[in-house]
This record gives sequence, structure tokens and C-alpha cells, in this order.
Amino acid sequence: MSRKPSSGARSKVVIDIPAELDTILKRHRDIPWACVAEQALWQYVRQVTLADRLASRSALTETAAKDLARSVKIGLRRRYAKVSNA
Repeated sequence: MSRKPSSGARSKVVIDIPAELDTILKRHRDIPWACVAEQALWQYVRQVTLADRLASRSALTETAAKDLARSVKIGLRRRYAKVSNA
């Protein structure tokens, strides 16, 4: 997996994790968890960036998107009602 090159300037991120996860992380101290977290953040940032690019090109308004979602839900409801009645 490729990562963005570090420019030298870094920020610190502090997260709260459940006790169960903390226990598992402590059992595997040989794993560089900071690197794992950084890679996961980069992956998520790439996904969000792609979604932003796609949304910026979209001519679909929020109202039209809601109408489309409503139509899809109605269609699915009808389809599965027929299947369950069969």
C-alpha cells in the first residue's frame, strides 16, 4: 500500500478506544500501531476525496436524490412483498 510522503511536519491524534481493543493492541506490541492507523486514515481520506470529486461533478440535487431514494425504496418494497407472498 502506498502512502503519501511525509513533509516532516506532523500532528498528533489522540483517540479513545474500547478496553477490549486496548487489550488486544497491548498483546501485539510488535505491530507498529501508529503506522497501521496512519495507513487506515490515508485509505479513508482517499475514499472521502473520491466521493467529494464525484459529488462535485454531480448535477443531482439533494431533493432529486431524496426522490430517487424514495422511488427505489418503494420499488424494493413492492418487489419483496411479491416475493414473500409467492
